[in-house]
Amino acid sequence: MSNVNNYTDYNLPQNAYITFDALSLKDYIVSRLNTNEVFTDQIYEGSNMSQIIDIVAFSYHVLMFYLNTTASESTFSQATLYENMNKIVNLIGYKPTGRQTSLCNVNATANSSLTIGNYVIRRYSYFLVDGIQYTFLKDYSFAKTTSTDESIESLNENVILYQGTVQEYPTYTAEGNAYETLPIVVTNIVDTTNEQFISHGSIAVYVKEKATGRYYTYTEADNLYIANSYDRVFDLRLNENGNYEVKFGNGTFGRQLDEGDEVVIYYILSDNVAGVISQNAISGNTLFTYTTTLFEDIYTDTKVLDSATLISNSNNSFINFSNPNNSTAIGSSETVDEIRQNAPRFLASNLRLLTSQDFTQFITKSLNSITQSIYVASNKEYLDEYINYFYAISVDPNKENRVLINQVNFADSCDFNNVNVFCVPQLNIISDNQIPDYLSSSFKNLIVDITKSNKALGMEVVPRDPVYVTLKIGITNKSIYNKTIADTCKLVIVRENTNKIQKETLKNKVITEIKDFLDPSNNALGGTIAISTLTSNILSIEGIKSIRTVNTAENITFQGVSFVAWNPSYEDDDISLINQDTTLPFFKFPYLNYPIDIRNYIEVIDE
Repeated sequence: MSNVNNYTDYNLPQNAYITFDALSLKDYIVSRLNTNEVFTDQIYEGSNMSQIIDIVAFSYHVLMFYLNTTASESTFSQATLYENMNKIVNLIGYKPTGRQTSLCNVNATANSSLTIGNYVIRRYSYFLVDGIQYTFLKDYSFAKTTSTDESIESLNENVILYQGTVQEYPTYTAEGNAYETLPIVVTNIVDTTNEQFISHGSIAVYVKEKATGRYYTYTEADNLYIANSYDRVFDLRLNENGNYEVKFGNGTFGRQLDEGDEVVIYYILSDNVAGVISQNAISGNTLFTYTTTLFEDIYTDTKVLDSATLISNSNNSFINFSNPNNSTAIGSSETVDEIRQNAPRFLASNLRLLTSQDFTQFITKSLNSITQSIYVASNKEYLDEYINYFYAISVDPNKENRVLINQVNFADSCDFNNVNVFCVPQLNIISDNQIPDYLSSSFKNLIVDITKSNKALGMEVVPRDPVYVTLKIGITNKSIYNKTIADTCKLVIVRENTNKIQKETLKNKVITEIKDFLDPSNNALGGTIAISTLTSNILSIEGIKSIRTVNTAENITFQGVSFVAWNPSYEDDDISLINQDTTLPFFKFPYLNYPIDIRNYIEVIDE
């Protein structure tokens, strides 16, 4: 038998099928029929032959789409659709993170009308700010110790309010099956900015067990398969449809529901970006108590403190609340690429927090709406680099405010076992000479709380504050620097002779490049200030011939971009010039000093 390449007669390679879509296949069929000269109707659109060709070509197109989709979307490395990636990682027990509502911390002051004693603010109590609700997600207890006005530090350092309204899902009656699963079917569009959504981390589950006739609080387990048979736990997962699923145990791994048990679920329904509020928006607003007939029964059975006095409508006016910071931005849900990046790390660590990478990935994934950048440092890094930094600039770290606060609040007496978590909060630098905020104590305590059950027993998580570095355009030949150098410096942009783009337009484009370059969202702790990249980006703008930094007082010029950079807390002790690629220490974070006034320090001239 002779060797014949079947595809030779058609002048096509064996893998040609992957290059065809409906139209290209139709053109090829028509071309082949024209070559044979047996049929002629194919050249007339609307003819019977043409319609048959359309059916064949478009059927082929649909089949090819199905083939490509099923071939790629079934593998972890190639899946691009969220639904498919979600199903794949479910096989290894990975739980994608959903959207996080806006959060804020509070300052609370009890006035003299509130008597000395122990009090509790009940879960789901809330404030209304122009119709926007901010809610206590759990019970918070505190003590009033004096008869005068008193700042309630236990609330100031721990309370986190969740934006959104409390929703009571319809009661579900259990069938008594192993691994009984209850889907929370609520419209939950995760990719829009105006639809309401269930906030990640806000779901609470209560079960009225038929055997006792009372409600019990069920807690979320990292994994049902490490739970005991009697543990009142549930597994929570955001499924491929954007809905949460609550799954209970089987009597061996977590308690199995009995037939007739009643399941009640509460969650926070976020108002999305409409719920973000500014600093002090809560000030002067009344604290309301959440109540329904069902919730009163649940709270009676599940409250922790019986002896404490509830803050209610009768005494809520005795406490003044405010939010000292803007609320956080909306935290996005995990994308397909983020799942692809995070899932292998989850599989490797199995949710055990041992290495710096384990802590970084876990905190970033859990609190993406709170933290801008995270760096987890060992004690050696902390002492050799961070503490030595203060000695190098002649500052006693034992007297430095930011170091002392975190050491006292979070470190234990055994100081060699600390996991030092340097945290930059979500920043928005909108004004000149603005010193960025540090992460509030309540959010730092949240980091400690969420890592507590996953870290090794001997580790103590200690949140730390970064050292901020602010930058202005500047150059000098002086041996001793100070920030006033930048007052007489400017960035000169040379416009090409052959280009007639407006100078103001070029200036605006350069300002945009510099702002994007130093935008907090584009930087990280210990990141590199890549001056070469900034210079290249500016020079790539159409119409720009060259750039230089000029000090008019000293009459000197630097060919390129140069910044004066300093620590705003110790501006005379830690100041330098940055005019080449520079990697910052792990505890430093850069930002632009004058996002508004920078316009006055950029000049566009002709070549």
